[in-house]
Parts: sequence; C-alpha cells; structure tokens
Amino acid sequence: MRHTLVRTAALIGAFAVGATTLSAQTLREQTRGPSTRTPTQVISVNPFLPLFGYFQAEYEHRVAQNASVGISGSHTKFDDLYTSVDVKLRLYPQERVLENLGIAAGLGYGRVKRQDTVYCDPTLLIQCADDGKRSESAPTFAVEAQYQWLLGASRSTAVAIGGGAKRYFISESKSSGIERVVPTLRLTIGYAF
Repeated sequence: MRHTLVRTAALIGAFAVGATTLSAQTLREQTRGPSTRTPTQVISVNPFLPLFGYFQAEYEHRVAQNASVGISGSHTKFDDLYTSVDVKLRLYPQERVLENLGIAAGLGYGRVKRQDTVYCDPTLLIQCADDGKRSESAPTFAVEAQYQWLLGASRSTAVAIGGGAKRYFISESKSSGIERVVPTLRLTIGYAF
C-alpha cells in the first residue's frame, strides 16, 4: 500500500510539473506578440514585367541598423530599351532596416538600345546618317525612395513600392534621340530571410 501511495504521489507530482511547464509555455506563446525575427536580406522581383518581356530584380543586404547595400538589375522600355546593373546604398530613417521608408542612391552601368529612327531635324523628318551603332553604353547614377513591408507571421514576404530617376552619362554627341534621364518605378515582391 505504501508503494502504491508513493507511486501515485510521484505520478501526480510529475503531471503537476508537466502541466505547469506546459501552461507556462502556452502563456509565453500567447503573450509573445509579433515575431521578433529580424531578416537581414531580401531578394525581390517585379512580377508583372516578365509578362511584357522585361524584368526588374534586386538583392538587398543589411549592413547597419539603418542601412543596407544592394545590387539591382533591370531591362525596361521607354522610347528605347534601357538595361542596367546598379549597386545601391539605401538608408532607412526610422532605423528599421529592410522595412518602412528607404532612400537610396546607386551607381551602375547601363546600355540604351535605340528603337526608333533618329532624325537630325525632326520638323523636316531628315534622318541622320546611320553610323551603324544602335546602342550606347555608359555609367549610371540613380536616386529613389521606396516603402517596404515585411508581411506574415515570419515576416518573410517583402512587398515594396517606390520610384525615382536614373541618369545615363552618355555624351552629348552620342545621345541624339536618347533620353538620358529616365524615371524608375518599383513594385516588387520578394523573400526576406
């Protein structure tokens, strides 16, 4: 009888300790609130541009509490085809890197492929002599502002929207008919990790 009482007491004690531990874990999980996971990198793409034969993608990496560096590539059409690769430094004024408002400056290299006939005198529709060169390459400089959200319980879905401008440093003599300053728009969806 004494062994049965000791076993029963030990069993009740084990259940009590287990229930207390489980109850404490459940309470911690309920009061934890939003995920404290802090992503340090984002890979994102514009999901709509491939439908039209173009692309825009970016990789961004946290380097400080309020700054990140990234590399981006794009191939889009305005009047001509603009292709570029840029390295960007992005500052987050609210010191929540990869999230909220971000302001970036970027240096890169790009190519503009002419799509139209170049006219030396557009009013008389006189064509320039064709030098056989249908594209120009040059360094680029870009500025942009964006707002990025990290969504979901794990904060792994990144959605960004923004815009800015990019300058192609093509010489005056080679830029006939080419827009050297073009707008940049950003609507990307990506994975934060």
